[in-house]
Amino acid sequence: MIDAGIRDKVLKRTALLGIISNAAIAVVKVAIGFFSGSVAIMSDAANNASDMLSSVVTIMGFNLAKRKPTHTHPLGFGRIEYISALFVAFIVLFTGAAFFRTSIDRIIDPSPVAVSVPMLFILILTIAVKLCLWRINLRNGRKIESEALSASGTDALSDAMATSVTIIAAAISLFSSFPIDGWAGIIVSLFIMYAGVKSVVDTVSAIVGERPTKATVQDIRKIIAKHPPLSGGYDIQIHTYGPSRMIGTCNVEVPSDAKGEEIFDAMTDAQIEIMGTMGIYFTFGMYAVNSDNPVVILMKKEVLKVLKDVSPSVISIHAFHVHLEDSRVHFDVVVDFALTDYASFRKKATAALNEAFPTYAFQFNIDPDYA
Repeated sequence: MIDAGIRDKVLKRTALLGIISNAAIAVVKVAIGFFSGSVAIMSDAANNASDMLSSVVTIMGFNLAKRKPTHTHPLGFGRIEYISALFVAFIVLFTGAAFFRTSIDRIIDPSPVAVSVPMLFILILTIAVKLCLWRINLRNGRKIESEALSASGTDALSDAMATSVTIIAAAISLFSSFPIDGWAGIIVSLFIMYAGVKSVVDTVSAIVGERPTKATVQDIRKIIAKHPPLSGGYDIQIHTYGPSRMIGTCNVEVPSDAKGEEIFDAMTDAQIEIMGTMGIYFTFGMYAVNSDNPVVILMKKEVLKVLKDVSPSVISIHAFHVHLEDSRVHFDVVVDFALTDYASFRKKATAALNEAFPTYAFQFNIDPDYA
């Protein structure tokens, strides 16, 4: 779990570094672009100016996201960080599109470019600065789980690549009269737009909601296994309300003869440990199973085999409970997202199970593969 104070300090320090660095780089490139008449360098300068604005937006978004929960928004305002990251991505896209158009105009109506060796040397230094920003933003973005900082890191790498193209074009202009500046401007603007599109896709994915990673699921299940009589860990869903607020739900299996107080204590202990180590507030659902019965164990294997024959989309079954006194069977079947017609699958699966086990009545839920 990330300490809020440390997260605050790291994000603000990194964003401030980005503001100062991009402001300095933008001023230098504007000067070089003005004196050389290069649209590629000017577009690169404008991109650095937008990066500076992006860092400002990141800080503003972070401060708004820290607001305390209210009656209207009881889960806080953490998702504002994602919105600010999306705003940053649109700034980058707009900048790239604007200079793509300018570069087209330069190709249609070329102008001479005058770039000196000292100018090229200064541009090379800006690449070194951008590569440092890329490493710092990416490392700190991962460290504090900030989509905005990670997006800024990706953008910084794209800027370094774009400036490299600009330098190559400027160097060629020293020895050739070919109007390469406009074409270089197009390449630079494409780099910029690519970074913008990637940031939009990544941020929208976070807003829509993403599948928890395998490592996260494994860690949750390990903690559950440490608290008997709980076992398993199924239908895991994690909802994020900003990087520092996550809520999860999970179903666990318990022996059908376990005591209610014992189950409650185990769930409470697991909840506290998951919150303390992973920063996720979990609530649990419960399945009562009699999986220690040899008849039930064998029947579970056979039922899974029947279901896999019905559809290759079947992954596993859980919550398997056989009421031996009246031959009723309850379970959940997990299917992958290739299966879309649940009604058809249910009809075929029920028919296959009734044929294989004619003396039993089956009731089952169909679960998509959440985790």
